[in-house]
Amino acid sequence: MSARLSLQEENRVLQQELSRVEDLLAQSRAERDELAIKYNAISERLEQTLQLETGERETAESRSLAQHNIELRRLLEEEQAAYKRKLQAYQEGRQGKSFLGDAGTFLGMPCLDVNHPTVTVTVPVPSAQVLQYKKKCGEVEQQLLEKETELEQERLTLDASGSQPDEESSNELENALIRLEEEQQR
Repeated sequence: MSARLSLQEENRVLQQELSRVEDLLAQSRAERDELAIKYNAISERLEQTLQLETGERETAESRSLAQHNIELRRLLEEEQAAYKRKLQAYQEGRQGKSFLGDAGTFLGMPCLDVNHPTVTVTVPVPSAQVLQYKKKCGEVEQQLLEKETELEQERLTLDASGSQPDEESSNELENALIRLEEEQQR
């Protein structure tokens, strides 16, 4: 029951975030459109002015309009760049849903979304520490297998010679088995 409530709460929070980002996106688009309209109006005025002055010397006003046109182009490019950054951030936010952490993380671990027909679940991706731990466990298991092989060979050699196994080797094997069990329990 609490897991269902937790999922509902997470869904509500994500819906609110989606609405907020969609509002920002709409606002950014409106600003972009407004700048585009201003740019087009000024460009048309500049063209008309230049057409009227064909053959005449440039006046201070036409130079001012040209400079103003250049400034508006620069502003439009900046707004477009800002819009693209906001859109990219929005898209990255949608791709990296979060639960109890930063975007794309679960309790500090990177996450992947696993889609199911009825639900999307965020699954933690193993961190470098987890992968390092797994590697260390594999190495310990390999060492244990090597020790077991050595011990088995010693037993076979001792059985063939009729001697008793070395108590130190037996203790070493037991210790290795205990460490392996502890590592596996972690």
